[in-house]
Amino acid sequence: MEVDSISLYRQAFAQADAGMAVLSPQGEWLLVNAAMCRLLDRPADGLLGTRAHEGLFDEGTRQGVAALLAAPAAARGARQVHEATDEDGRAWRISLVALDGEGTHAGAILLQCEDNGEALRRRRHEDAAAQLQDQLVHGISHDLRAPLRGIAGFAAKLDESGAVGDAGRTDLARIRAATVRAERLVDALLLLLRAARQPLRQDDVDVGLLCEWVAAELQDEDPARAADIEVPPGLFARGDEHWLKILLRQVLDNAWKFSAGRERVEILVEGAADGERLQLAIHDRGCGFDMRYAHKLFLPFQRLHAAEQGGGNGLGLAIAQQVAQRHGGRLWARSQPGEGSTFFIELPAASGPGESLMP
Repeated sequence: MEVDSISLYRQAFAQADAGMAVLSPQGEWLLVNAAMCRLLDRPADGLLGTRAHEGLFDEGTRQGVAALLAAPAAARGARQVHEATDEDGRAWRISLVALDGEGTHAGAILLQCEDNGEALRRRRHEDAAAQLQDQLVHGISHDLRAPLRGIAGFAAKLDESGAVGDAGRTDLARIRAATVRAERLVDALLLLLRAARQPLRQDDVDVGLLCEWVAAELQDEDPARAADIEVPPGLFARGDEHWLKILLRQVLDNAWKFSAGRERVEILVEGAADGERLQLAIHDRGCGFDMRYAHKLFLPFQRLHAAEQGGGNGLGLAIAQQVAQRHGGRLWARSQPGEGSTFFIELPAASGPGESLMP
């Protein structure tokens, strides 16, 4: 087993995308991987057996390596990080890690190298994308809402004025209903954008209580519907209570809407902790869907059902998926047309181990 592990470590070192080299206690390069050779544009035989860092990196990096080699084992820090430049003027991020070697390898160093110019370009790209998203949120919140409010307001004035006949009043009602749908779509778009970016709290969250809360809201919004929603106690996740409630709201609302053809809404929530993960299964007896189209289920604006079957704006499950992924979890579904669906949610657990529910 130990020999197999060493082989795996060597393969991982060789195949890693990060540039890595192991330096002897005297500073010579003992091992170097292919990624490091690509970054430095040097063949391995031109690096091994030499103090290559002294000729390739700046004075700060050379001094960092020398100081780490000279320091007693007890005085070495866990990691040093240097911003460096090479002889061609390229920017690097260099990490130095003291290794716990034995015998002749006691005092060896792991040197890791990242193209800092590429990292900087990546950060700038991410910052630009975040700024664009902020501008979109602002534009949707203000510039798109304003004309919708104007349309709704003018339609209401026309309706109240009595200047429009019965046929025209029907058209006005359609205009106002379309405006309401558009405003709801704007709200969902904003929620999807915010779900992707807003910081998350990390608390122990009573998921069962959130399910009961959402179920009560759904019943209040549709009091004429008979509903039987079962939620067990003792389900706790680690995450942001606000966003986990939004996740559960989207999934339970989906089950509620697609049970429109039944005499009563029947939803069963099951859950258990499996190691460090909380696994939830939310079953309904709604109209279900064809699993051939399951890949579209969590994509924005993809609808598997028409409006008369309960289809919405096509963003609810995309929001739920985004929240699950932001928590380091996942969301997926199993279904059969005419027999209902089961949505599986996996999240970080806040409680002890239990029995797995996942298929």
